[in-house]
Amino acid sequence: MLTVAEINQTFQEKGLLIKLPLPLEWHVKKMDILERKKLPGGVGVLLNVTFVDDSGHQKAELFYCEGELRTGPRKPVARVERKVKEGYLPRREEIGFNNEAHALEYLRTGMAHLLEDKGYRPAPTRGGADLHMEKDGQRFFGTVVLRFDDSAMDKARALVEMRGKQGPQNEYGLVAPAFQEPLGLPLRQQEGWVARNQEYLSTHRIGIYGVDNLDPNRIFPYTIYPKPRELMRYFLYTAQAWHMARSRFVESRTQRA
Repeated sequence: MLTVAEINQTFQEKGLLIKLPLPLEWHVKKMDILERKKLPGGVGVLLNVTFVDDSGHQKAELFYCEGELRTGPRKPVARVERKVKEGYLPRREEIGFNNEAHALEYLRTGMAHLLEDKGYRPAPTRGGADLHMEKDGQRFFGTVVLRFDDSAMDKARALVEMRGKQGPQNEYGLVAPAFQEPLGLPLRQQEGWVARNQEYLSTHRIGIYGVDNLDPNRIFPYTIYPKPRELMRYFLYTAQAWHMARSRFVESRTQRA
């Protein structure tokens, strides 16, 4: 068996700049690449890893890792304006927002774009939801919030009530920025809110989703996954990517400070 450090070194030697999110001294018994997808300037891989922890117990977990892919020396090229890949929303350069109206529109656009990509279409607004999308008779009701605070909890309860009226066959979600510090809520309080309310919201099948502040094409799930296969598959990827995105945010926050 190889150690995690040796696995990471092997990745580096092959030009794949990713790292397993495990202690370096742990041993890896088996690793399978379940899926691989190209990203701008890199690659994302879904790994099924069987490893032995420091207490000698064998475990198997799924890890989604992203990193740069180096295929050899590159010739210098002139800087050109970045083009948006067809079917993708443009990325942003700053994690903050011009104002709250700008942030709310960004969240609505990101979630609606994901749903449309999975076959949903806009439907007439009902029940006070900010988003109402439909696919093959199944609906997605979404409410947009800027911060996980008391107001967000009120809106989450409203979604629970909506579910009682519209039916459990539909999907319901609270949509917020993935990182709310630019809007005044520290990350520890944001995560504390999710931890306190996760059981209640999961029991009532209310999804909590965070739209990446820089990339509206990437949305993270904080509670349950939606039932439709294509949406569940998407959130399986992004759930694995959350820890890396969080680490990068914390690191960039330290640099900004």
